[in-house]
Amino acid sequence: MGAAVAELERRLAETAEATRICTDDLKASQAARAEADRRASHAEGRTEQLGKDLTEATAARERAIAALRRFASTGLLDVALPGVAVPNADTGAWAATPAIALARVAETELSGVEDSDGAWERVQKRLSEEFGRLQDALSRNGHSASAYPSEDGMRVDIVYQGRQRAVPEITEALAAEVEELTRILSAHEREVLETHLITEVAGTLQELIGAAERQVRAMNAELEERPTSTGMRLRLVWRGSRKAPQGLAQARERLRQSADAWSPEDRAAVGEFLQAQIARQQADGSSGSWLKDLTAALDYRAWHEFGIERQQHGKWVSATGPASGGERVLAVSVPLFAAASSHYASARAPYAPRLVTLDEAFAGVDDDSRAKCLGLLHAFDLDVVMTSEREWACYPQVPGIAIAQLSRVDGIPAVLVTRWEWDGTERTRGPEPDATGPEATAVADGQAWSAVDVHVQAQESLWT
Repeated sequence: MGAAVAELERRLAETAEATRICTDDLKASQAARAEADRRASHAEGRTEQLGKDLTEATAARERAIAALRRFASTGLLDVALPGVAVPNADTGAWAATPAIALARVAETELSGVEDSDGAWERVQKRLSEEFGRLQDALSRNGHSASAYPSEDGMRVDIVYQGRQRAVPEITEALAAEVEELTRILSAHEREVLETHLITEVAGTLQELIGAAERQVRAMNAELEERPTSTGMRLRLVWRGSRKAPQGLAQARERLRQSADAWSPEDRAAVGEFLQAQIARQQADGSSGSWLKDLTAALDYRAWHEFGIERQQHGKWVSATGPASGGERVLAVSVPLFAAASSHYASARAPYAPRLVTLDEAFAGVDDDSRAKCLGLLHAFDLDVVMTSEREWACYPQVPGIAIAQLSRVDGIPAVLVTRWEWDGTERTRGPEPDATGPEATAVADGQAWSAVDVHVQAQESLWT
C-alpha cells in the first residue's frame, strides 16, 4: 500500500530491464561464439593448406637448387658469367641462401639475353654448326673437341696439348698463347720495319710521292700555259684527304728527303708512322694475309685526294664555290684535259695519238660553254672521239672535225650514216664510201647493219 507498492513496481521494472539486457547479451555471446567457432574451423583449414603449400614450396626450392647445382657442375655457368662466385658443387647440397644469391646474380647479369622460343630455336640450330667449325679448327692443329648433351645443355670438352680442358680453361690457354705470339710477332714487326720498311718501302714511297707531285706540277704547268677564254685560271692540288692518318704531313716532309739524310729521330718517326698504319689496318679488319694488309696499310693514294682551285681576286680558292654553269663545267673539264695532256706528254713522241673519248659529251651544257670546252681540247692538242645527241662541234674554236650523223626509223633494221666535215669556218658534206666497198656488199647480201657497227665506222671516219 502507498509508497511500498511504488517501490516494489520500480524494482520489478528494473529487474525486467536487467533480464532483457541479459537475454540480449546471451544471444550476442552465443552468436559471437558461433562465429568464433566458424573462424577457428576456417583457420584450422587454412593452417593445414599453408602447411601443404610450405612443404611443396620447400620441395620446389630444393629441386631448383639441385637443378642450379647440377647446371653449375657442367661449367656452362662459368662460361656465361666468368668471375661470378659459384659454391662448390662437390660439397653436397647447397644451402638456400648462397643458392638464391647466385640465382639473383645470374638473373641480373643475363637480363639482356633474349630468352624467347624463337631465340632458343635459333641457338639450337646454330649450335651444331658452331661445334662443327670448332672441331674443324681444332683438328687442323692436332686438337679435338667432344660434346656431352644433357637436359641442362651441351657441355664441350677440348683436348688441347694432350690435356682435356673445359672452355674457360682453353680460353685462358689460348689467351696466353696469343699474348706470347703477339710479343714475338711485335718483335718481328720491329725487325721488319727496321730492316725493310724504313729503307726499301720508305724509299719506294718517297719515289711514288715525288712522282705524283711532279705529275701535279706538270698538269699545273699545262693549265698555266692554257688559260680559258674567260681568263679563269685553275690549278690542281694534291693534299692529305679528310681521312688521312695522323702525322701524314710530318711523314710526307721526311719522305721528300733522301733516306740517307735521315737522322735517327727521322727514321724512328717514319717507322712509327708506318707501323701505326699497319696496326690501324689490322684493327679495322685484317684480311688474314700479310701481303693484303701491308698493301692496304701502305697505299699512299688512300692518304691523299685531289682538289681543284680557282684564282679569284689574287687568291686561290676552292673551285666548288659559287659560279656560273659554264664556269662549273670548265672547272671540272679543264683539269681533266690537263691531266690527259700531261699523261700523253710522257710518250716523248710528237706525233703519238692523244686520244680522248667522250660519251654524251657536254650534256646539259649551254652552247657557249660547249664551244669553250671544245676549244680547250684543241688548246691541249687532244684528239677527241665523242658521241652526243645534238653536238656537231661546229664552232670557230674547233679547227677541224669529221662528223657522222646517224639516223634511224622505227621498224626499219637499218641506220643511215651522213658524213660531214668542219674546217673551222664552214660545214660541208663529206665523201661517201665507195659503192663497191664493204657497206654495199653487206647490203647486197641482205645483211642488216647493227647500230654498233655503224657507230664503230663513224668513229673510224672521225680519224680520217
